Amino acid sequence: MILQEFPDISWLKNQIDQGFSNKLGWGNFHLDTEGFPSVIIHTRSEECFRPDIKGPISLFLNIRGNSLCTVDGVMRQVGEDTYFISNRGQPYTLQIERGEPAETFNIHFGEYFAESVLNALLTPADSILERGRQQDVSFFPFFNQLHRRDDHFNSVIDRILQAHQENGFSRLLFEQQLTHLLGYLLGQQRDVSEAVNKLPPVRQSTRVELYRRLSRAIDYIHANVGEKIDLQDLSAASFLSKYHFLRLFKLAYGLSPYQYIQDLRIEKARGMLSKTTLPVADLAYSLGFDNPQSFSRLFFQRLGLYPTHYREQTK
Repeated sequence: MILQEFPDISWLKNQIDQGFSNKLGWGNFHLDTEGFPSVIIHTRSEECFRPDIKGPISLFLNIRGNSLCTVDGVMRQVGEDTYFISNRGQPYTLQIERGEPAETFNIHFGEYFAESVLNALLTPADSILERGRQQDVSFFPFFNQLHRRDDHFNSVIDRILQAHQENGFSRLLFEQQLTHLLGYLLGQQRDVSEAVNKLPPVRQSTRVELYRRLSRAIDYIHANVGEKIDLQDLSAASFLSKYHFLRLFKLAYGLSPYQYIQDLRIEKARGMLSKTTLPVADLAYSLGFDNPQSFSRLFFQRLGLYPTHYREQTK
């Protein structure tokens, strides 16, 4: 189901504590199974504070504006070009600050639905016929970090929005789209696992902790992409020395921090050129470039067009 408002938080927490045993969703919507249901909350909010909710696997993103999502004591700012994942039973706090309205599009994958889909995606093909309808539902953890929203991810979100606006709610289409999205997220998780395995050959738990620290630097970059970012900021965010941070970042992501930041700025510039009329000079400064000329040169090097020409072609 797709909701146009946040459910009352006292009602929600009570339902979670009871495991949705009455099979009722918000507004007395009848559910087929117990457990947290699959639901998208698409709403505009001027301000909200929703603390310590034990949800299912959840995606936090915004169509417009920013929100703050806190998991395990770490707060991330989720913007228009990122998303954040929390896991089943992992308490999260969602906040939209006063004076900074946001249009959220938060996706909560139903407990049984998500784990059934993930198990099916992870089951070898030669085992499917042997199992038949039997499913071994198990816990699958995603890594808590901000992720870039690429074109594929955005196209999936756009299709969900468009289908609901044009045709109303169809459970078949809804579950089909969420299944596709979970498959995408699983691919992203595999990329994370590959990055973890690129780190020095120490114990797996140590590699995971090193990646967790590096991901804090990624979160910092996304939150401050329009500011001046130096090596001291990034190494401090990751609790690593400058030398170790530089070496491990390049191993994990295949890019230097400087290259990663420039790529992100060019990616954001493409969206801003397509969707806004902000002058190129103002756009360059808002993305942290020293001057419009350096921004235009880099944009041309990456895309073969200057920003003004790119804007004309995307109108």
